[in-house]
Amino acid sequence: MKNGNLMKLAGCTAIALLVAFAGSGHIHLPGHGTWENKNFEEAVVNHVSSQLPHGEKAEFGSKFLCEDYKENGEVRFSANVIYYVVSRNGAKEKHIAHVVCNEDKNRIIEWKENSNATH
Repeated sequence: MKNGNLMKLAGCTAIALLVAFAGSGHIHLPGHGTWENKNFEEAVVNHVSSQLPHGEKAEFGSKFLCEDYKENGEVRFSANVIYYVVSRNGAKEKHIAHVVCNEDKNRIIEWKENSNATH
């Protein structure tokens, strides 16, 4: 086989492998993590906002101790989050919660407030 044909064969093989891995969910394309992070932040803010009775606003702070794992064959994402409840007069109250959501990070499955961490 000539060098040019060998290079074409290698290129086709690489593309076929890339397509196979992408289709199996084992590879993430550029930007994948960005929209997942936005999904997660939005899910947290929406969850907190739905619990606020007096016109306060929710702000996402940060996440830590993040972990992907499988439960009953489904991928889950677990993290501790810091979020803030902002009163109408602008005062911020810090909260920490443990959150479990689906693989795409757009649906909260479990929420456990850390009552010792409110400041």
